[in-house]
Amino acid sequence: MIYRIICLLWVFVSVSANAQATVDEKYLKSEKRVVVQAQKYIEAGEFEKAQALTAQALKRYADNDMIYALQGEALYLAKKFEPAEARFMQALNLNPLNTVAKKYIEEIRTTSELSESVLSQEWKSVARDKIGDFIVLVIGIWLGTTLNSIGARVARWRFRVHSKKLFLANDFDDFADLLEIQLSSNELKPLRESMAFMLRHKTLEESIAILEEYVNRPDHLETFVRMLKSDAKRMAEES
Repeated sequence: MIYRIICLLWVFVSVSANAQATVDEKYLKSEKRVVVQAQKYIEAGEFEKAQALTAQALKRYADNDMIYALQGEALYLAKKFEPAEARFMQALNLNPLNTVAKKYIEEIRTTSELSESVLSQEWKSVARDKIGDFIVLVIGIWLGTTLNSIGARVARWRFRVHSKKLFLANDFDDFADLLEIQLSSNELKPLRESMAFMLRHKTLEESIAILEEYVNRPDHLETFVRMLKSDAKRMAEES
């Protein structure tokens, strides 16, 4: 009797695990599905599911900064701060403009007990006659800021070029993915550039039809259509 109960329990666990794997697998078919579903898990407070999904996704899409950022967000909200920070840094290494990762990195460093600013530490060194070290640090900070600014501009330029190439190649599925990433990352200026680019190559009606077919989230679609109509009106007035 006990043996039979154990067997039934084992079968139940196996079936449940297989069902979960099947559910997860359908979200792994594209990077866009991973991003959208991970966001849904996070919004629903299902952080473990978001972590599991993004962990599987990164085996396939290891260069997707948004998946790293979403995994970091799930870890952070689950109060796993150290691994969360590591994921955010990986996202920023891939894309210095990833606003999700930047926001949480700043929050982690602000709230950390060891978040004493570099400059304040160096002022203490100055008090101990380490003026030379302080000067070197200031130069290093200046160089780092300058290089970060240049890197951000290059990354933004590459993103715009890639987006336009996808559109001109009629790869509207990936083009729509980039639009949704821009919106989720609150990159409104590049997003408006993408909207204007669409209208220079397609009519308003054609542009809306493309978005209706390829944009995944209804709230994103509503925002895009509103932006397109606004830009179309402005462009008509200017011409």
